[in-house]
Amino acid sequence: MIGQWRDAVRAVHGVESKYKRLVKAIAGDIESASLPAGARLPPQRDVAAELAISVQTVTNAYKELERQGLIRCEVGRGSFVAARVTETMSNYMLDTAERSVVDFSIARIIHTPEHDAMWRKVCATLSTLDDQPWIRAFRPIAGFEHHRQAGVAWLASLGMPASADTLLVTNGAAHGIFLALASLVGPGDTVLCESLTDHGVIGSANVLGFTLKGLEIDEYGIHPEHFEEMCDSERISALVCTPTLNNPTVAMMPDSRRRAIARIAERYGVYVIEDDVYGPLPAKAATPIASLIPELSFYCTSMTKSVLTGLRIGYLTTPRRLALRAESVLRVSSWMATSPMAEVATRWIVDGTAERLVQVQRERLGRRQALLQQTLGGYVLGAHPQALSAWLRVPEHWQAERLVRELRNRDIAVTSADPFLVRGADRPNAVRVCVGAEVSDETYKAALDTMREVFEQYPQVHDFT
Repeated sequence: MIGQWRDAVRAVHGVESKYKRLVKAIAGDIESASLPAGARLPPQRDVAAELAISVQTVTNAYKELERQGLIRCEVGRGSFVAARVTETMSNYMLDTAERSVVDFSIARIIHTPEHDAMWRKVCATLSTLDDQPWIRAFRPIAGFEHHRQAGVAWLASLGMPASADTLLVTNGAAHGIFLALASLVGPGDTVLCESLTDHGVIGSANVLGFTLKGLEIDEYGIHPEHFEEMCDSERISALVCTPTLNNPTVAMMPDSRRRAIARIAERYGVYVIEDDVYGPLPAKAATPIASLIPELSFYCTSMTKSVLTGLRIGYLTTPRRLALRAESVLRVSSWMATSPMAEVATRWIVDGTAERLVQVQRERLGRRQALLQQTLGGYVLGAHPQALSAWLRVPEHWQAERLVRELRNRDIAVTSADPFLVRGADRPNAVRVCVGAEVSDETYKAALDTMREVFEQYPQVHDFT
């Protein structure tokens, strides 16, 4: 392995630096899995001696690899290959329920007895119907007409005009975003997003082969100036973004910035894929970017993050010129959305149950967010009264990964920035805390108290976990 690095460094010519060649060589070994996730890299002094280069050159290379999210450097422990998001999500978020753990790692709504009652009621109603075409459907369709019309009505309540002929019913928002990307981009294309974005977008880049680049963000989301700079200097195919309650930062983009991004996208002919999965939660709907440039935008939302966790039904609007292409990708990827679930969503939209459950969610989230502010308010970087999560600053005396491990030792699961970090972006020392854990409010408050206690402590000198 080091022999290959030596060859790379010796091949330097012209103005290219040794540290950049070393970065490429190590990155290549990580991408090929010659250096698997968790592997410990040789100490910097050993690499310098072996390659006959300065320690500073190796230090610069390791720092660049860490900045790109390929390795993590821990004081006193060494440097390690970072876990790949698409392969080891369970390291960041629990994929199985553990009764003893307060699970703040999964962004989910707060389930209530009213959710159970509404589900039983709709199931009882459906069980009495003789004609149920949605359980016999097996045709490659974008959704039954009345399902699509219900989707149009739901989007209208979110400020997004739509028509049934350019709307697809999908199996949740993640499916919808993937359909939009697959309809639009492929290998060799460049897609922009927030430097901290939903891990599904990062996974889609790996599957579809496009290049994903992160844009600078602040507490209000994407910097329009950086978006314009990238559009002006590179050929950009699309921007995928979550302007309402970004995951994980909880940024809420103001109307002026949404309009600025729409103008830039229109000027450069860049498609916008807007993930509005959290759009129903704020009491006042924000202006969707897609509503400003409908012929350059895909817009997606779903029921999962606002109405009922298991109701994996989403709605995707498409530019008219790409409607047939998107429908064909839907057919290839899933034939059609699960129509019994779409029927439930439709009935709940029509009879007002969906909106009622959203109101229940706003109330419960408001109470839990208030408790979080009372207990950990000094650490909050991003929060909203109706958000499913909060973004917390990690104290300087902790590293996020060590803090996550220490909390896990105390039966509390939170998520670091790693699964949301676009390659090349700076890693913030922060963690995401999701407030929808399936625990009582008393247990929730006790877990927050434990977190505050850990935040205020200093870590052990030696971390053997």
